[in-house]
Amino acid sequence: MNDTQKFFVRCVGAGIKGESVLAVPQNLDYKQLYKLCIEHSMSVVVFKALEQVKANLMPNFVNALEYSAKRHVVLDVQSNHDVQTLLTAFEENGIKHMPLKGYHIKKLYPSTDMRYTSDCDVLIDVAQLKRIRELVNELGLQTKRQDEHHDVVYFPQTKSIIELHKTLFVGKLDEYFGTFERATLKEGSKYFYRLSHEDFYASILAHSAYHFAKNAGVGIRHVADVYLYKKAYGLDYDYLDKELEKCNLLQFKNRFESLADYFFSNAEPDEFTLALAEHVISSSVLANDGKKVASDVVALGQSASGKRAKKRTFWRTLFPKKEQMQFSYPVLKKAVWLLPIFYVIRWVQVLFTRPDRLNKLKQINKASSEDLASMQALRSGLGITEI
Repeated sequence: MNDTQKFFVRCVGAGIKGESVLAVPQNLDYKQLYKLCIEHSMSVVVFKALEQVKANLMPNFVNALEYSAKRHVVLDVQSNHDVQTLLTAFEENGIKHMPLKGYHIKKLYPSTDMRYTSDCDVLIDVAQLKRIRELVNELGLQTKRQDEHHDVVYFPQTKSIIELHKTLFVGKLDEYFGTFERATLKEGSKYFYRLSHEDFYASILAHSAYHFAKNAGVGIRHVADVYLYKKAYGLDYDYLDKELEKCNLLQFKNRFESLADYFFSNAEPDEFTLALAEHVISSSVLANDGKKVASDVVALGQSASGKRAKKRTFWRTLFPKKEQMQFSYPVLKKAVWLLPIFYVIRWVQVLFTRPDRLNKLKQINKASSEDLASMQALRSGLGITEI
């Protein structure tokens, strides 16, 4: 990492601890620092960390960062109100529900606006889906999308998005986490469920691993979440490690915790931690297209190398596995013989609505051997073997 990236990490570390940085490097790249704050959704955290040195910073940078931070503060207030409105309606109408991820984690930050997100994830019981959709309409929410994994709804006035998940995860992780099997009722509630601290921490790690596998990267907020959650609760690591080993996440946990300790506790990093730190900071929440393509080639190339791996990735991108097609088009679960027809339908849709997918196909052959080797090392070191 360069000096500006290191200073960004230092600001994030100070901000999430409720502290301030006391010195600014002379060679600070203000444009890069602002970009990092935006790409990692850390405007509020960094702005508060810079409180005592604002007079030493470029005024245009301070003004721009302050505007972004204040915008997140306003959006956080709106989002918190909207989410509570929906959760209260669920409780009053006998709807079984379990808020996930950010709803709980943001309360570990010095202020919830430090971890503003554009959506809130809530697990629901599919047995109540009809009533849930009726209630969503009664509350005046609009539906953005409905699929096998979730219903995505939003408040039209504030644009606050709620993702109503039917499962915690998709694929192999779903086999481990399931839905409400590991949950218990929150004290004082009849329909609000929550996970134990250990199972919730496992779900945080699983989300980060899934995010990394699908998008070739995670932002520093994922690392901050791990650091703050581990710091907040005395976790039963004997139980946690045994459970994480069952879903092949123990190696990821160990590597990710080492990264959090390096970023926020000044722990001495090993070579892999330094490489992972570089990747996380340069990738932001969503890695760039080149890294995503390289990650896909490594994952979908089925241990092949070079041109063979790229060729396999090209054809797998054109023709996804049956299970993936059944997820996108549930009718195929009952009529799998329609699969060839839906491949055609899929590519007609891509052609007219997702030109970025076509660009991805073109980039597969452009993936450099250096990028492929780097992604292979990162995925292997984190224990990520497949998407």
